[in-house]
Amino acid sequence: MDYRRFDDKLYVRLDKDDEIIGALTDVCTKENLTAAQIQGIGGCDSVTVGVFDCEKKMYNEKTVGGLLEMTSLDGNLTYYEGKPYLHLHAAFAYRENSEIRLISGHLLKANIGLTGEIVITPANGKIGRKFIEELGIRVWDFS
Repeated sequence: MDYRRFDDKLYVRLDKDDEIIGALTDVCTKENLTAAQIQGIGGCDSVTVGVFDCEKKMYNEKTVGGLLEMTSLDGNLTYYEGKPYLHLHAAFAYRENSEIRLISGHLLKANIGLTGEIVITPANGKIGRKFIEELGIRVWDFS
């Protein structure tokens, strides 16, 4: 992984075998970011995404391996319990037999297989998160 700051944005290159959430959390920690928008594209070799089940208050997960094109990564950085918290959604295209398939949802884990090109746009300020028991999720907390 390597990154550079240009004006008000950080441009992050993720390398083969980098884990997206961990690598981006490292950058946000090193740069002392407390709120940011995150966008990116790239190529992965293993991804796990989830769709939230409101009744069970947990993610239904699906993992796919092989070459996957990360066609969209979008999310934000906030803070939860004093630590950086990345909330990311992603879409991936991949080949299954002779068909192109798509998998998308809440990003739970993804390993870079080729490269990742991520832009982080920091915000001036800090956004926290609070857990809402009846929903089973963490929401923005501006207090």
